[in-house]
Amino acid sequence: MTRKCTGCGSILQTTEKGMEGYVNEKVYNEAKYCERCFKVIHYGEASIIDKEVDKDAIIKKVNRTHHPVIYIASLLTFNSKCLDVIKNIKTKVYLVLTKRDLLPKSVKDKKIIDYAKNITGINDIFVVSGKSGKNVDKLIKTLTKDEVKKAYFLGLSNSGKSTLINRILLEFGIKGGITTSVVPNTTTELININVGSDLTLIDTPGLMNSSSIVNYIDVNIYKKYIPKKEIKPKIYNLKKGFMLIIDDIIRIENNNSEMLHFVFYLNNDLKYKKLRVERSEELKILNKVNLTLEKDKDIILSGLGFIKVLSDGEITMYLPSEKIISKRDKLI
Repeated sequence: MTRKCTGCGSILQTTEKGMEGYVNEKVYNEAKYCERCFKVIHYGEASIIDKEVDKDAIIKKVNRTHHPVIYIASLLTFNSKCLDVIKNIKTKVYLVLTKRDLLPKSVKDKKIIDYAKNITGINDIFVVSGKSGKNVDKLIKTLTKDEVKKAYFLGLSNSGKSTLINRILLEFGIKGGITTSVVPNTTTELININVGSDLTLIDTPGLMNSSSIVNYIDVNIYKKYIPKKEIKPKIYNLKKGFMLIIDDIIRIENNNSEMLHFVFYLNNDLKYKKLRVERSEELKILNKVNLTLEKDKDIILSGLGFIKVLSDGEITMYLPSEKIISKRDKLI
């Protein structure tokens, strides 16, 4: 009988070690999880399965079934890539903005909801934390009120999708759950999850986010950069001829503007250092990109967080890849 991993949905197999679904043949009959998921759950190990997710096939399947979609997006990196996916969904969408626990408590949920509603046109928007459970009950109550019997969970990789599903299971008194990890493609196949007798959640593989920084640095280095608790914004002014170095992974140079002003929403443990640009030869140069700044825009650094821009100007940035950069109207 074919058996599947409870954590990622892969078909369990005993022949190809290191590939998706592998489990030692000695424990095959008792195993709930593949070896990869077992190590993620019990040892916190992170490994990436190089399997491309067919985004178009998933969306076509969703549109054929007419089941509603619970679309998950991280508040830290909510941008046009998220919207491109939403535009292709033909059924009802509930938009869930996750990782609320990472934004300052002073930011009002209503402001975030109004922001998202204005750019998406979606009425059912929830600001939640899968980690703490904040506002998850509101999502469940709405699904119950709308008599939703089956719904797809969709979202970009690392959007907090699996964490949210596990929190919903806890709300229904169901322990255990699917595997969560900081790396993409933790969920590799569709997983049907029965929540009581009235609701089935269909978890889908995370849609590949090619702009995430996890694609450009070692995963174990990435783990120390991602925010893990409420972010304390850091404000910096940068004079002409000066640069700001952030943990040797990001460098911002002001070569043209008289004075620039930023607010950083990144991991609290990152180290900031301000130096004159002339000393740049002492530092490792990453990928260079010239960027035009617009006041009241956010610079999103996918997988890391975002920078709120408080003044117009021009900068040069050095970072692992220019692909991690995108912009949006200020969230906060």
